[in-house]
Amino acid sequence: MTSSTQSNSTKSRSELFQVPCYIYHIDTWKDIKDQYLGDMNWEDPACLTGHYYSDFYKYYAKQRKPPYHSSLMELLKPAIDDFASLQGEHLKIPGSWCQNYASNQMHPVHTHGVVGFSSVFYAQLDPCQKPTSFISPFPDPWSTVHEEKQPDCKEGDLIFFPSQLFHQSLPNKIKSDRIIFSFNVFPWHAQPK
Repeated sequence: MTSSTQSNSTKSRSELFQVPCYIYHIDTWKDIKDQYLGDMNWEDPACLTGHYYSDFYKYYAKQRKPPYHSSLMELLKPAIDDFASLQGEHLKIPGSWCQNYASNQMHPVHTHGVVGFSSVFYAQLDPCQKPTSFISPFPDPWSTVHEEKQPDCKEGDLIFFPSQLFHQSLPNKIKSDRIIFSFNVFPWHAQPK
């Protein structure tokens, strides 16, 4: 191409959209983990779904707070307060729930609704276990595949992510249980579902 026919165009790249997530580590968890998890009733028949242990339908779905809710919120308060300040919102957390995945157990792809953020606290997560797997809402423009990613989370971490983001708990491949506590976060003016 000669200089007389060269283009005058310039090139730049920018991102139109991004999916925010926030990860906090709860340093004090290691000191209280054994007693905290030891107080849970893992044999409660109302929480044994056949796929994994979950007290979601016993408490959260009935708009009831589980016995550990206050202590969980107190434990996570510094992270929740910081997250609220970043969002510039007064937050409402209507309840929480716990799920325990034994060997080969998993939770299929789902969302937590369309308003607000959701959160997962990794109460027990072996280094060999994978944290929550998130699915991109945007397919790759060439392959049309929705990329799937696991954040760099470890035991004692708390992650906030948009509630409408598709995610799943992959099959637990080891004998140690994978245990999480979860809750949804709404702006104060929103009506939780």
